[in-house]
Amino acid sequence: MRLSGPARAAVIALFLLCFFLASAAFAQELVLSEAEKAFLEQHKVIRMGVDPSFVPFEFIDSDGGYKGIAAEYVRIMEGKLGVRFEAAKGLTWPEAYSKALEGDLDVLPSISQTPERERYFLFSRPYYNFKRVIVTRTSQTDINDIEDLYGKTVAVQRNSSHHSYLIGHPAINLSLYDSVETALTSVANGTETAFVGNLATTHFLIKSTGLTNLKFVAFEAEKQLSLHFAVRKDWPELVSVLDKTLASITQEERLAINAKWIDLGTETDYGPLIRNLLIAGSAVFLILLVSLCWVWILKREAARRVKIQEDLEKAKLEAEAANNVKSGFMARMSHEVRTPLNAINGMAYLLKKSELAPTQKMYVDRIIQSSNTMLSIINDILDFSKIEAGKVELEHIAFNIDNVLQNVIDIVSYKIEEQRIGFSLTKDPRLPNFFFGDSRRIEQILINLINNAAKFTESGTISFDVRMKARKASTCLLLFTIEDTGIGMTEEQANRLFEPFSQGDASINRRFGGTGLGLAIVKNLLDMMGGEIQVYSSEGRGTTFIIQVELEVDAANEEEHRKRISSSYFRNIKTLVLEKTGANMNLIDSYLSSFGMECEITTSEASARSMLETANDKFSKPFDLLIIDYETPEEKAFSFVDKMRDNPRIVKMPAVILLLPMMREDLFDRTEEHGIEMAVGKPVIQSVLFNAIQEIFKLKAVSSVGGESQDKKEQVAEEEMKTSLGTILVVEDNKTNQLIAKSLLEQEGFSIILADDGEKGVAAFREHFGEIRLVLMDLHMPVLNGYDASLRIKETAPAVPIIALTADVVDGVREKCEQHGITDYISKPFDPEGFVRKVVETAGTRPLHLPKEKGILDRAMGLKFMGSNEALYKTVLSEYARENGTLVRDLAALVEAGQYDDAAKMVHKVKSSSGSIGATALHETARDLQRALEDSDGEKIRELHGTFSRQMETLLAEIGTDL
Repeated sequence: MRLSGPARAAVIALFLLCFFLASAAFAQELVLSEAEKAFLEQHKVIRMGVDPSFVPFEFIDSDGGYKGIAAEYVRIMEGKLGVRFEAAKGLTWPEAYSKALEGDLDVLPSISQTPERERYFLFSRPYYNFKRVIVTRTSQTDINDIEDLYGKTVAVQRNSSHHSYLIGHPAINLSLYDSVETALTSVANGTETAFVGNLATTHFLIKSTGLTNLKFVAFEAEKQLSLHFAVRKDWPELVSVLDKTLASITQEERLAINAKWIDLGTETDYGPLIRNLLIAGSAVFLILLVSLCWVWILKREAARRVKIQEDLEKAKLEAEAANNVKSGFMARMSHEVRTPLNAINGMAYLLKKSELAPTQKMYVDRIIQSSNTMLSIINDILDFSKIEAGKVELEHIAFNIDNVLQNVIDIVSYKIEEQRIGFSLTKDPRLPNFFFGDSRRIEQILINLINNAAKFTESGTISFDVRMKARKASTCLLLFTIEDTGIGMTEEQANRLFEPFSQGDASINRRFGGTGLGLAIVKNLLDMMGGEIQVYSSEGRGTTFIIQVELEVDAANEEEHRKRISSSYFRNIKTLVLEKTGANMNLIDSYLSSFGMECEITTSEASARSMLETANDKFSKPFDLLIIDYETPEEKAFSFVDKMRDNPRIVKMPAVILLLPMMREDLFDRTEEHGIEMAVGKPVIQSVLFNAIQEIFKLKAVSSVGGESQDKKEQVAEEEMKTSLGTILVVEDNKTNQLIAKSLLEQEGFSIILADDGEKGVAAFREHFGEIRLVLMDLHMPVLNGYDASLRIKETAPAVPIIALTADVVDGVREKCEQHGITDYISKPFDPEGFVRKVVETAGTRPLHLPKEKGILDRAMGLKFMGSNEALYKTVLSEYARENGTLVRDLAALVEAGQYDDAAKMVHKVKSSSGSIGATALHETARDLQRALEDSDGEKIRELHGTFSRQMETLLAEIGTDL
């Protein structure tokens, strides 16, 4: 039946009247007793413990506000009662629950009533009912009821009613979480199998966090669940007040709260209105309008994103181009600055070696120091640029930690001497000497830190401690401690210490200088090594840096070293140490003890004199060795030693090792005139002291437990070095650099041939092939660059070493050098002494001429095969050398890669031609190697491949001599 307009209006009015009457029927008037009013007067603030993530019932939002269904009821109560409910912030639900148990909180506003909780709290009437559910992943099909969880581990919120409920099911293992959101996430990612909680909270969190792979499983719990206010046991008046207040809340207010916070996605029944065509049409219109707007928004967003992507791509290309420009600039800057710096360093070094007045010598020292400072700034900038680009690669090679320490001390001594401050070294005697790692980067870290300490220490001392923190089977945890008495820093400055280009403040930069990159480089290198750095500092009291690095021990070299220093010969050396500094005394004592030497120590020159006099073979054995600190005697060591030599009561004057301050070259020069056998710079390094003692007594380092003499090997090596000085070809287009290299090497006894570019260098090498032991090659030269020149030289003589001299320090130089047959490279500007040392080591380890008895080429037989035509024979030899110039390297690559078939073909090709030129021995080795390669016989391949390579290199060298 259709209703007319007035009739329809009357029906609607009647419905609304019934609704409000029904709503009012649920509410009761709030009437409080006098006792309850008095209680509220005495408790104007009621402390609440809340669950910060129990959405939508109660939670703390991002602004720190208390929100949710319970919060809405609390606000209504505050308005009705005139009191303030204060939620405790910063607590998890377990923490809030514990504080309520202890009486620190008064009310828990959103909690279920359980028998266990009734022992501790009074409960209000329920104000909200909810359903308990199981939450699983949508792919989980075997869980449909609570019994299906038996034997499984289930996630649940700690101290919740669901926690109490599941405790009643001992067959279920529990995984407790402080928040529901974390528990649901664990189920979604597969960490947990299922979660048990209330439907409203889980639904709310699943929608808000986008966990779309979860589903609900309803099951029949023991009873309907409700939310209550839990009140401390001694406040029954508050429970009565809360019950009356909850009863006074109208159904309209309850529905409004429910509508605001609960939306389980169920369909709303609009009744007859849905069938109203007008509303349906309006809905369709609105949907179409929204869809069109949404399509327009999406198109605009897509266009915006395309534009952003294009801009990002353009910015990326611009950044890459800028980075390439920067890299090119850095390479050019490095080369252009390093080349003149090399000239400054080299010329200053040569000048220092000449006869100079003291003032002139001081000026030269300042030149060298300034040059080194400039070089360190350039290196810092380049190193940091490499680190930023991720192009720094760490080496893993064997090294001696004593060598690292000695190099560090040699470099930092300039700065420490300039500052006129003290420096002490302490080394743990338990520390192994040989490790695997990147020694160059470790040196760089230590030099940066000690130079930094010296820069900010105007008086006092720097102590450097090296010790072993822990030892595992094959690794050792090293602890380097650098402590100074400098200006120190504030906590704020220390926090910014490892930021690039950062210093304490502008005044520090003006006063002390520097780029602010050194410590940033240290931190990045340590991170790459897996190490750590700690800083302790106090303004005005100094700074301590502690570095922790784990390194692999080089067991083979370490064992050899231990045998060497435990020589039984050292035990017969009776030693007297005269040293006034306690730290140095302990250090030297630990070193001598590790050598097995008998040692007596004194700080008094009178005592030392007495001990030397009484050791007269009547009552005690005379001393064999006197180790004396230069500054300990009152009149210094030279005067003391002279007096001891003239003392008639001393029946035997011991050999003397003098400990001299670093950088006092003038004192080192005076040792010989006072008859002092050896001088060692302070701080003393263990291996340096060992070598000094061994040199004085000419001892053979034979292990006390048996072992081969090391001294014999060293003596043979030394003799080889003495007889190996020959001719060096220097290919360099810079006349100043030519002069420096020529002067330095001629002082060492080498003959030098100079060439101005790569083409002239190749021609000079071929002209003097039999004489040249080593080639020093600049990489950037006119006519023919150093790379191509090196390849041509290697084609003629693969065995001759080539060292590149380059001002390039950009990435890829080392690899490019290796690809062109270059043995090693030295960066410009170089330290003159280090340059000479590397040249001597490289040139001195190879015999100048090949032994005649080991010749490969039978010239008479080769000439016979050529019909005694010498011109033809030389042509064939030249072609043979050209074709096989890279054979050794190419064959090694194939063998290493396991490509035996290709290697066999290469050997077969050279086999017949070797026999034709008279190289019978190589022909036979090639035949056997080819057979081993064809049979894939690994053991024979290794043996014959080495023999073949040596014979081929010898043959090519002999051909070069003939040509």
